[in-house]
Amino acid sequence: MPVDSIHPLSDNRVTEHKADVNGITYYPRMARSLDRMAEPDPLATGNGVSGRLPGYRGVRGGGAIVYRIALWHPDLVEKIFAVCTPYHPPSKLYTPLEELVKSGALPNFGYQLQLASGELEKVIRSKDEIKQMLNALYGARGTGREFAFDAEHGVKLELLPHLGKTVLMSEEMLEYYADKYARNGIHGTLNWYRNREQNFKEELAKRTIDVPVLFVQATKDGVLLPEMSKHMGRYIPNLTKKSVWAGHWALWEKPNEVNAIIKEWLEETGRREKARSSL
Repeated sequence: MPVDSIHPLSDNRVTEHKADVNGITYYPRMARSLDRMAEPDPLATGNGVSGRLPGYRGVRGGGAIVYRIALWHPDLVEKIFAVCTPYHPPSKLYTPLEELVKSGALPNFGYQLQLASGELEKVIRSKDEIKQMLNALYGARGTGREFAFDAEHGVKLELLPHLGKTVLMSEEMLEYYADKYARNGIHGTLNWYRNREQNFKEELAKRTIDVPVLFVQATKDGVLLPEMSKHMGRYIPNLTKKSVWAGHWALWEKPNEVNAIIKEWLEETGRREKARSSL
């Protein structure tokens, strides 16, 4: 059965909230279909949900954040699931991104050098330019069927005006995200890639995640390669790993399969918790 995508402007399955914490405004979204599952707004400054929630979900960059929520604030989380993004525990030694890429350890993170460089926001400024970039990131192709983004180099700026439309995102959704990003530009979002060393310095000594975790691997992901998840079980005792035949945008490419995996896992962990509570 086709997935009925959430409407970007109004959808009765999702409620949006607002919270001011320490002078920062947060916009958490609550998806009713997953029973109070908290979903951080990727365009906001973070997630402002307070209180203990049944779960957090994360996709790609958001996946890295949900793992850290479980490390820093385990009292807020009962379980989490992440799609595409594997868990890597806090490192004991800081290695600059440039060194990781140029040494051949992580050539697939070369695009992050471009995102962190500050060069993109110099040329991607208007709403139309932002929309072109988003279109490229979501797999739009040029007249010769070429992509305008690859993991080792990043966005190919010269191709952006000549792309067809991505098949992964509706025109309405593209317009919605371009409009939101255009409010403040892309600089703030790209700060995530400039903040690696500060994140390293602030990491806690704790390296294991004790709550149940579901990790859904995209087997064709050219950025977050399958082999990057092979040691997750060392640090997550209660880990469930599943996979889908999809690329970096697994939720768009294989929504039925991903949703079925998540639903089954939530039901199974719920049954186990109910059985334990009845003992």
